[in-house]
Amino acid sequence: LFVARSMYDVVIVGGGASGLFCAKLLREAGARVVVVEASDVIGGRVRQDTTFAPWSIDTGGELVHGQNTLLHSLCVQNGWDMIQTFTSFPPDPPYPDHQVKEYVYLGRERRLLPYSTTVDPDITTLYKALRDMAEDKGPDRSVMQYLVEKGVPLRVMGLADAIYAKTWGSTLHRVGVREAAREDVKVGEIDNGEDNFKVKGSFSSLLKFISAGTDVKCNWQAKSISYGGPAGAPVSIKNGAGEEIKAKRVVVTVPLPVLRDGDITFSPPLPAAKIAATKSVGMDAGLKVILKFKEKFWPDRVHLVICADSFVPQLWFDGPPGRSLPPGQAPVWTAVGFVTGDQAELIGRMKKEDVVDTFLRQLDAMFACAKNPYPASRVYLDVLIYDWAKHPFVRGSYSHPSVGPDRHQLRLAEPVNDVLFFAGEATATQHEPSTINGALMTGKRAAAEVARSLPVKPYLKSKM
Repeated sequence: LFVARSMYDVVIVGGGASGLFCAKLLREAGARVVVVEASDVIGGRVRQDTTFAPWSIDTGGELVHGQNTLLHSLCVQNGWDMIQTFTSFPPDPPYPDHQVKEYVYLGRERRLLPYSTTVDPDITTLYKALRDMAEDKGPDRSVMQYLVEKGVPLRVMGLADAIYAKTWGSTLHRVGVREAAREDVKVGEIDNGEDNFKVKGSFSSLLKFISAGTDVKCNWQAKSISYGGPAGAPVSIKNGAGEEIKAKRVVVTVPLPVLRDGDITFSPPLPAAKIAATKSVGMDAGLKVILKFKEKFWPDRVHLVICADSFVPQLWFDGPPGRSLPPGQAPVWTAVGFVTGDQAELIGRMKKEDVVDTFLRQLDAMFACAKNPYPASRVYLDVLIYDWAKHPFVRGSYSHPSVGPDRHQLRLAEPVNDVLFFAGEATATQHEPSTINGALMTGKRAAAEVARSLPVKPYLKSKM
């Protein structure tokens, strides 16, 4: 039986990026902190596989989105080597052809085209409509309905789903214009930068850095949080075995479905506005299908492909020369298929061999030539599938703007009684949600809120 030796200043519920970073900042400021994590490992949606390839593979969050972010700064400060990958959205004006690394694939036409906004008039119309959405003054409706109103041709509606809705982790008819436009404006205002990067050694370096020195208890699933005592009374957190931890403050950083589905019982219940927010902000299925090959069959210039009307809507490639191999190791390459929303739900129900066969057929169609009609199938070695919807303490990809809710992220992020605080990518009101950087920033925000509320150790305030 676990028994706390004394009351903690702060308990962090959830050992993902936001919770660990929040704990690090509070601990460095002088607070006595413990992190409780339901899973058997830390990291939340930041997780690695170290056996599939000669390099460590991030099966969840994989990219540093932007060179002007806290996450990028941590990588630079700690000397974690990064690989620059691809841009997140078609640049304006487009890159010269010799610089293009990003492509779109029109599946029904079997056409592979540069990401450029000038190669196809229908694609140009789509990109303009997506950029203009931030100025939309109409009623809230789905992005699908908005694009139809803007006259986007049906021919590229599948590309709209792959490039926009799937990036949000959902589907065109589930993403709401009002909230999506607000997020697009926010991204422009904070100016994270358009470049994306991978950490060569994976985000395991990040997890080691933000968890070092912190008391973390894995396999400790919080089932109840009682915070309704008189002023100054401790908060009680219990797990399913009846073990109890008491603290002056609690920071809840669990994924949205854990709050939405009532995995944790709060006494008294959370405010009605916060409960409504957990049910309104969307979070759909998400997974990665990673295929390994003994030869590289795609052109060197192709790094990222957004695939319309295809089994896998987004894919990127990895391997030498960007990845170093151990001496004597035969080279291998990977195609990382990133799937969210309705397509992830479908793939999650399929047999593994059918997933592999269908993905290989897509790659064969994309890169076939007369001399090599099955370029992917011919050199295929193995598959790794990680389905986040099946993770018992995550149950999805990341939050997305929904139709209907108005600023419900603010409700998710609001403290309760200056005792309960909330962090995690779904609560990112000042920075971008759905990313590791956004999660870190919410941990930083929650740490500052807790520090301002604690009536102990005056230097807590001065060091935040």
